[in-house]
Amino acid sequence: MGPRPSRRSASVFGRAIGIVEERDDRAGKSESSVLVVEDDAARSHRRYEAGVTQSGSSPLVVVRLHQVAKGVLTPVAQRGYQPGSQAEGSRRVAIALAMVDQVCENSRRPFVIVAGAVYGAHRFFLAGLSGRGLDFATEIRPTTRVVPSSEARRSESVNARGLLKGAKWRRFKIGVPGASAPIEYQAADLGQVQLGRGVAGRLIAAQVGGIQGIHPGTMFVLTSLTSRGMKQVLECAGWARWIRPAVRKQEREALRPVDTPRQVRCDGPDSLAVPIPARSNILLSRRQDEKIAWDELKLSLKPRDTRSVFASLKRINVVELFAGAGGMGLGFLMAGKDLSRYRLVSSAEAHPIYAQTLKRNHDALRAIRCPHDLTPEDHQPIDLRTPEALTQIATRAKTDGGAHLLIGGPPCQGFSNANRNSWRVDNPHNGLVRVYLRYVKTLRPMMFLMENVQGILWTPQIGKSSTASVLGHLARRCAAMGYIVFPKLLDAVWYGVPQHRSRLFVFGIRSDLGYRTEDFGSWGPFPLPSHGPGTERPYTTVRDAIGDLPPVGNGQDDEMMPYRKPDTLTLKDNEFLRLMRSGAPDRMISDHVTSRHADYIIDRYRKIPPGGNWEAIANTLTNYTAVERTHSNIYRRLTWDVPSITIGHYRKSMLVHPRQHRGLSLREASRLQSFPDWFRFSGSENGNSGGLVHKQQQLANAVCPLVTKAIAEFILAL
Repeated sequence: MGPRPSRRSASVFGRAIGIVEERDDRAGKSESSVLVVEDDAARSHRRYEAGVTQSGSSPLVVVRLHQVAKGVLTPVAQRGYQPGSQAEGSRRVAIALAMVDQVCENSRRPFVIVAGAVYGAHRFFLAGLSGRGLDFATEIRPTTRVVPSSEARRSESVNARGLLKGAKWRRFKIGVPGASAPIEYQAADLGQVQLGRGVAGRLIAAQVGGIQGIHPGTMFVLTSLTSRGMKQVLECAGWARWIRPAVRKQEREALRPVDTPRQVRCDGPDSLAVPIPARSNILLSRRQDEKIAWDELKLSLKPRDTRSVFASLKRINVVELFAGAGGMGLGFLMAGKDLSRYRLVSSAEAHPIYAQTLKRNHDALRAIRCPHDLTPEDHQPIDLRTPEALTQIATRAKTDGGAHLLIGGPPCQGFSNANRNSWRVDNPHNGLVRVYLRYVKTLRPMMFLMENVQGILWTPQIGKSSTASVLGHLARRCAAMGYIVFPKLLDAVWYGVPQHRSRLFVFGIRSDLGYRTEDFGSWGPFPLPSHGPGTERPYTTVRDAIGDLPPVGNGQDDEMMPYRKPDTLTLKDNEFLRLMRSGAPDRMISDHVTSRHADYIIDRYRKIPPGGNWEAIANTLTNYTAVERTHSNIYRRLTWDVPSITIGHYRKSMLVHPRQHRGLSLREASRLQSFPDWFRFSGSENGNSGGLVHKQQQLANAVCPLVTKAIAEFILAL
């Protein structure tokens, strides 16, 4: 460890607010700047995800120091360590202090050390800074024990949050990196305090947007800058919060830019060399649909003279990969007049909680109707990437007469339009398409159906430096294996789902079955829309889908509650509701539960009109660093008489009920995804109740059953 820097003047450090001071050569003063400690321990790329990332192979945690001068963020040091030890926190602190020593030893500038609560609440970190004679402005946790100066003699400690009682708050506007305008803070000086090991300083509480009460936007800052104003301290300490979005911005700018073209040309075989219009939003999709001559399209579709290839099969064996909650397979089980043509011989999923969802609903389906052999009995989690999994599924399919149809949707986070940071070849999700192709090659199904988001049209393929897309790679591989491949963007709203949700479906037909590309015309081997323009049925609306559900409040957590069955006339006129209620108890509704939001969130909801979004409350979103860049579907209130927007993770998106001032319930979101009322999500590995967060995530990732039901019924006629 290098020599400890000497104590500098507090007045010099007090002016270090992220802006380099003008140098006064006559006085010989040095420039001062902020030194921010940051690490990637909580970043999403380090999280283990079943069936996607390798267990026990977490990458190194990287601790970094960033210098902030004139508003410019510059990395100046970094070191990594292997996570997992019991003393990981102390190790991280030791690394940070060693790098601080290195930087301070090699610089003539004085620094203010800034860090988040992970460091500030650690007993050795602030003691290390104080012992080195360094100034600091670090966050501590609301539960950190401190000794107010008035209690110093008795050494009676209290939680930091306990000092808020009677605090006098002042309002400040502070310039935040990336924000178009200053952000409003309110702050209170809580006085001088002491921590253990002789660390003393001034404690300041700050909140964004004037929101009352303790919440994630509340900061407790312990600082040695005792002679400076609260605003200057907050401008310095704020980098503990601002550093993460600033680092992410730098990472995005370092990536090769990926444009989203309005029309993407599939770079596969000649049969795929046709433009596919991207459906990036509802307005663009509507304009595209208006240009389709639906009547002419219907007339151009000629029925095949040959007999259906599945006509001789009593059961069509389906193998489902990357099943998730099972929405894709459920659509096939709901298809056909007798509901018994398709049999799921395997429904494979790696996540143990999702596997519980599969088991729960396959058991429920067997109880609702016969025959009982349509769903698999084995629901053990299985990692599809392993050779053992491939052998196990192939053996199971062979025992049941072979895999006639392979379906699945490899996890799509790597291609998602909602997460453009993931459009890169090293995202582990992106390699799962290759895993799917491995099963196509081994099982040799008569047909296969893969679902994914539009991003695979333009995301570069894995392990290649060329601009060839994942879809182009898939098409070439399938052509080499003897399949004709048809990609198609389908909007769920076309098939009776009460939401606009465009997803790419890739349908493959084994070439020895006698089908040709020209057999299907320009639309391809996919069902024509059954709802909307050019059809006999209007779109299913939000009112059609959830208008019958009883009102509930914010934080409603009763998993079962009374339900008043709609009258016969309502059910007769509402085909969607009839389908959702089929098989469900007449007088009970399940999972009509809501997340509990803070009071200030509910106050924001009250101000949003039907169809409105965050723009209606932009002046209250002072905790957003760049509110003008917010996604248009954040804080979106649904409208009764039109279909919903795309249902992603509805809690994170803050989707609002059309009339009630609360977020959507799990049952409402399930209805909007077209899951029937008897279907229930599991939230734990043992199938016990609870786990709403896991249930919401499963729903966000799910395939709409009514879409695959329409495709399954179309396949029956091939």
